[in-house]
Amino acid sequence: MLLNAVEYHRSSEINVAATDAVLIVGMQQDITDDFTYETSKMEAYLVPAGTAVELYATTLHYAPCGPDNKGFQVAIVLPKGTNYPLAVKHEGWEDRLLAATNKWLITHPEGGQDPNAHEGLIGKNLNILE
Repeated sequence: MLLNAVEYHRSSEINVAATDAVLIVGMQQDITDDFTYETSKMEAYLVPAGTAVELYATTLHYAPCGPDNKGFQVAIVLPKGTNYPLAVKHEGWEDRLLAATNKWLITHPEGGQDPNAHEGLIGKNLNILE
């Protein structure tokens, strides 16, 4: 139930909850010039079963989680190709965050993510069960 990382896309993402789920979200605009982000700026929201939500391209988020540690079911809709492996290396200003096609990623030091990913989450690794 830990946050571990945040991602954003250049497109909206639709989440349709089949069971209750929790999303932890923040704003891309709060990422600093050195690509760090303070986890205390994030907020957790319950997405009731049967609800669809749109996460705009500027919404920091990661995988939904279950509110009761019993699992969850959420359909996630993204443009075709999103999260596919990168075909070429990019060399732009924020491209150090580009982890896959249409996926910019910032990880937490305690998250156990890919060691090549950009480690820039500062503060507590959020846990919705605490």
